[in-house]
Formats: sequence, structure tokens, C-alpha cells
Amino acid sequence: AEAIHLANLLCQYGYFFPVGESRSLIVKDDSSLYRFQTPYYWPSQNHSADTTDYAIYLTKRLSRNKQKHGLEDYELEAYNKLKKALSHKWDFITMQAEEQVKLAKDRKKGDKIVTDSQERAYWRVYRPPPGFTNCLETAPVPDKTNMANRVRKKTVDDLKKDNDFLASAVDRTRQKVSQAAESLLTHSETYYEYDPFLTLPQPSNPWLTDDPTYWSLNDTIVDVPTEKRVRRWGITMEELINDVMGQTEFTAYLRKEFSHENIRFWQAVNELRWGPAASVAENVQNIYEGIFEAWGAL
Repeated sequence: AEAIHLANLLCQYGYFFPVGESRSLIVKDDSSLYRFQTPYYWPSQNHSADTTDYAIYLTKRLSRNKQKHGLEDYELEAYNKLKKALSHKWDFITMQAEEQVKLAKDRKKGDKIVTDSQERAYWRVYRPPPGFTNCLETAPVPDKTNMANRVRKKTVDDLKKDNDFLASAVDRTRQKVSQAAESLLTHSETYYEYDPFLTLPQPSNPWLTDDPTYWSLNDTIVDVPTEKRVRRWGITMEELINDVMGQTEFTAYLRKEFSHENIRFWQAVNELRWGPAASVAENVQNIYEGIFEAWGAL
């Protein structure tokens, strides 16, 4: 859920876009295709969307297949307004749109789909539909002049109310006992066989028999992991990633699937998340230069 949330934010801010999807900028946890936006159009470049370019884009859409490229209601309204506001150079806009349509016809089908998705995603960020959150909108700056003088001091009654509320919150149960017991029971049943206090380690407990075979079989890196270790990887993704051997095997699999950049990104973000505060700026810069710029160049 955390990864999907981060991906949605990056998508809504225009850093990558869904291929073929034109109605929304929502990341789906399925086999949908996504591509990184050209770095020139990233919001971090402080790029401003030109009104003339938007008019050319809408005109180009109007001249193409209406079923695939037809304008939505808010886009049609924007087109009519722009046609009036830019009437003095509308011939130039029409000519540019026709020229771009001619150039698009010479492209391969796959390239056309990617280019169309890229354009739609860009204008979806810089010209969002009515009612949609504008991610690039500047937050209002509060007036802090004499703010301290305007804050009302709490009275004794206010403090008593706060105290009563906190006291009742402490006594209030946040989760039903039955649900908590069920969760605890499920967790215990899942990890029972992996607890050396509850299940005898195989082939033997090295602390009791002085036989180091168990440690050798379950070393950090081994040639062949045990069956029990592999089964534990299948419980959750965290179990797989937190095991050095599991992470190594997963990385090797991603290399075969040409998705190695995913685990690289996870490792970099994890290092940023748990690293010292003094290295945050350096880690962020490394992620941007080593991962985002490399992906954007593809």
C-alpha cells in the first residue's frame, strides 16, 4: 500500500505516466504499462505550460479519430475559449497542429501510443479537469503577522475538557478483543515452525549438540537454501526482502525479467528511510541522479 501510494504521487505529479490510459493518472497494481516522463517536463524543472501549446494540442486532437482522441467536455470548453482568446494567431495554431498530425502518421504504432499517452498525461497534470486536485497548485501562505497575539489562551475549563477527553481515550479500546486474539492466533500458527523455542531445529540444535550443521545450512549466503527458509520467503514480501539470501535470489530473478531497477530503487529508498539525518540530502541526490535521471533517459 505504501509503494502504491508513492507511485500514485509520482504519477500525479507528472514523473511517469500510464501507457494507453487517458482517463486518469492512477497507478494500478496489475500488468498495466508505465513509462517515465521526459525529464524536461518534470515539475522539478519549473517548466511552465504554454497556452499556445495547449491550443495546438487540442486542435490536433480534434482533427484525429474522435473515438480515440475526442475531447472531453472541459477540453472542448477550453478549446472554444482559446479559439476566441488567440484568434489573432489561430491560423498559425491550426498549421502547427496539422504539421504534427502529419509527422505522427510516419511513426510506428507503438511509438504513437506512447507519444499520445505522454502528451495526455502532461496536460492532465498542467490542465487538470474541473474537480480534480491540481498537484502543482501553490499552497496558500498564512498570514503570520501578530499570530501569537491572536491565539486565544486556554482557560481552566478548556484544560479540564482536554484532560477528560484524553482520559476517556486511554480507556477506550481501539480494537475488539476477539479481532486481536484472532490476529495473534493466526500469526502464531504461521510462525510456529520457525520458532526454535517451539519447534526443534533440524537437523539438531547446535547449542545442545555442538553440531554446527544447522548454522552452516542457514548461513547468510548459501549455495542452496533450505526448504523451510524458502517457505518463509513465501509468507510476505518483507520476509523475502529482509533475508539477505532472499533479497539476492529476488534480485537475480528481477535481472532476468529486466526489472532490476525496481529493487535498486527499493534499496535506495530504504537506505534513505533508515539512514542518518545528516545523509538525507546526499541520498536524495543519489536517487535522483542514479535512478530517476537514468530512467528518464531510456
